[in-house]
Amino acid sequence: MENSIIHIGKLLSERYILPKHLGISSRKVSYWKEKIILPFFTKDKHAKMNITEAVWLFVVNELTIMGVDSKRLKALAKDVWHKPIEQGYLDVKLDKLIATADSKKEGTVETYKTLKKDKILKITLKQEINPFTDSVLESVLIKKNPISLFYFPSTGEHHFSTGDKELPLKLLNLTNEAPFICIPIMPFVKTIVSIEFNIVQKEFSYLSEIENQIKDIVLYKSPKYIELVVDRDNIAPLVIREQHKGAKQLADFILNNKLPKSSKLLIEPRSQDNYKLTLITK
Repeated sequence: MENSIIHIGKLLSERYILPKHLGISSRKVSYWKEKIILPFFTKDKHAKMNITEAVWLFVVNELTIMGVDSKRLKALAKDVWHKPIEQGYLDVKLDKLIATADSKKEGTVETYKTLKKDKILKITLKQEINPFTDSVLESVLIKKNPISLFYFPSTGEHHFSTGDKELPLKLLNLTNEAPFICIPIMPFVKTIVSIEFNIVQKEFSYLSEIENQIKDIVLYKSPKYIELVVDRDNIAPLVIREQHKGAKQLADFILNNKLPKSSKLLIEPRSQDNYKLTLITK
């Protein structure tokens, strides 16, 4: 994978989603903006969101439906978006990257050091890079592990679990003492990705070259039927029979499977606008 913080920066720069795409009313958004629950929105206008911001909007909407009031949501938003800035999360991340950078990759260490000195760019990055955004992008879109939010309304504490790690001991103990809410994040990401597939005709940074190829054929060649055959038993085949279902099925397939980057795609156009795609992973 390419330079991680540069890759994450590319993902965060891709802003295509509006609240209306998610079925969330402008009235709700205006209220949450006023209460500083959506700190990445300016007060005077709506803005297009990247994936992590759209996921946060979804989370806020879900917690609201569950009865979490605006006071608690504001406190949670501060913990998620503002506290990492105050605690110097970005600088700590850059220091770790500098310390662990691959010396064989020319310019990698210098890239991180230059970025750390760039005060103007860091203002933006500090607002965008935090444990929440890292969890969504790295765990779901890059490593493709499931992620969930654990939230304790009575204490305001929260944790984003990546599925392969247990909750911190303090919160594990708290699960036996206080009610908590668990919100799976993966369904939100799948919905957002499928929306982006439908509204934007371009290559996406969070897809590999093979995944972008598959997306273009599935969505823009107007096929009546597509069968994607994979030469590994642990990856379920993708079959798309109706074009209007393509984006959702495709998002599910891509986010449920880790396709090797060395894969090759064999494309076989067939009669009556049908395609057979063979993904060779060996």
